[in-house]
Amino acid sequence: MTCRYVIVDVFAEKLFEGAQIAVVLDGDTLSDETMQKIATEFNLWRTVFLKTENNNSSLSIRTFNHKREFDFGGHATIAAIYTLAQQNIITLTEGDNNFVLTEACGDINCTVSIKNNEVVFNKFVSQTKLVIDRFTPTLDELASILTVKPEQLKVESFHPMLVASHVPYLFIPVDNVATLESVHFDYKAWAASTAPATFANAIFLFTTSTQNEKLYFHCRLLGPNFSIHDDPPIGAAIPAFSGYLNQFIKQDLPLKFTAQRGSEARRVSVIEAGLLSVVEDNVEVSIGGNAILVAEGKLYL
Repeated sequence: MTCRYVIVDVFAEKLFEGAQIAVVLDGDTLSDETMQKIATEFNLWRTVFLKTENNNSSLSIRTFNHKREFDFGGHATIAAIYTLAQQNIITLTEGDNNFVLTEACGDINCTVSIKNNEVVFNKFVSQTKLVIDRFTPTLDELASILTVKPEQLKVESFHPMLVASHVPYLFIPVDNVATLESVHFDYKAWAASTAPATFANAIFLFTTSTQNEKLYFHCRLLGPNFSIHDDPPIGAAIPAFSGYLNQFIKQDLPLKFTAQRGSEARRVSVIEAGLLSVVEDNVEVSIGGNAILVAEGKLYL
């Protein structure tokens, strides 16, 4: 038995940037055990398995990493949208094409944009319930955890806050990109502080810059669950980040912004996001970006 697969750079402006996602096109007949083994074999950030039924009128995906399955993944969803279009699995026309992709968390509204028969943009809409907690460690504690000076965490218009979507994120503004790049996570300082009491298992650092008069954020994810050498993708944190920004930026919705992870020294990811609506604790967020085909081949099972 053979299964086709592709490897896609997601949220990438050019080849060999963004996050590497494997997409297996023939996932309909694979068992849970086989899917997990394939994901372990690829050992990428995520491996996606496409499932198509009723002449492609019903589209669904399942998402794994090398250890377990996930109910949802932003990078996985973008990779699936791109692959469905690039591999001509769905019928498309010039302009925006809307369809529904079913994941373990539910149905996801997706859009792929076509120009001159090429995929030029991919996006989806996520609906998430948020929990916001204004209790955070002190600036002195946070500075020790991040091995920076407290004044580097004093940013006009923003301050640290805990926002939980599927996981709790501790959002911390920093003064500039140089500080963002210089941060080193100190686990001993984390354990000795009040931070574990927040139940946050990820720290989302960000700083602002001006890019064509747009809201543009340079971002970085780190924390007790990541290796000091990791530079984790930030896509899953974007709904929570949107909710965080809504606490400080007072303007009519949609609130559109760009979030960049990485730098010239690391793989750059660029995410185009928009906070579309807020109803009590629920937010609706659009998340989009480019994707690039890197490789394709067959699995021999």
